Amino acid sequence: MKRLPRLLSCERGATIVEFAFVAPVFLAMIFGVIDIARATWTFGSLHYAAESAARYASIHTSDSNPIAASTVQTYALNAYYGESLSGNPFTYSATGCGNTVTASYTYSLAIPLVGTWSIPLSATACFP
Repeated sequence: MKRLPRLLSCERGATIVEFAFVAPVFLAMIFGVIDIARATWTFGSLHYAAESAARYASIHTSDSNPIAASTVQTYALNAYYGESLSGNPFTYSATGCGNTVTASYTYSLAIPLVGTWSIPLSATACFP
């Protein structure tokens, strides 16, 4: 019976128990920050590609020779530098403000031990 009080007063192994409580929360935060940064990078890339394509359409369009929508969409897809996309999320139209390129994409945010969410990302650019 003398071993039980001695065993209960022993603090060996306390560090590993504390680490076991803190590590999952810490790792979830780290991976969450990384995944949110990737979503921000994807959004910035969509915006950059839409702006570049709208400017391209504005420069390469004349009154007698309008530019094809597929050409602008392909240019936007080539200007996009983010994660690989399924399909082409870019659309082009010649509207009242000029040449408008719109991009829409649903980003899947997955944070380990926390959950998964779908975040709609969209960007619009118009050049006269």
